[in-house]
Amino acid sequence: MANRRESAPDREAAVALQALEQALSDRERALEERERKIGERERDLAEAEVLLQHHEALMRAARKVAPVGGRLSAEMQAAQAALKSELDRQEALLKEAREALREREKFIEESEARLFEKVQDQQEKETELEQREEELRERTGASGQSVASAPAIKRTFDEFNE
Repeated sequence: MANRRESAPDREAAVALQALEQALSDRERALEERERKIGERERDLAEAEVLLQHHEALMRAARKVAPVGGRLSAEMQAAQAALKSELDRQEALLKEAREALREREKFIEESEARLFEKVQDQQEKETELEQREEELRERTGASGQSVASAPAIKRTFDEFNE
């Protein structure tokens, strides 16, 4: 009985510590996600600025010389080519980012599934251990032996192999 009283505060402290560690981990993930979004916004703004500059160059060229006979001036052609190349570059980056996002989401889903399986396995093991402990208490209580004299099972927690 004395072991149960002494270990209960230890268990409560361990549970509280684990909850704090989880909260800290959640906050760190949220912070990383916000930093990632800010980085994406900064890249989007930089790309929009480049597009705007190319568009302005195209507009300046169009104002200088009106096309005669449907032909564009060399300056307009160069501005259009620069704008097209920038749009192509951004399209390629966007496709690459979408693919990376798909891969990341797939990895997260797989990780969550593995974590869920491990949590279920751990809960099953804990339930089994509790049942064994209860059976042991019942057997030792019926035979007149003390529960404290039963061999203690030392169990270390390994989150990757549980």
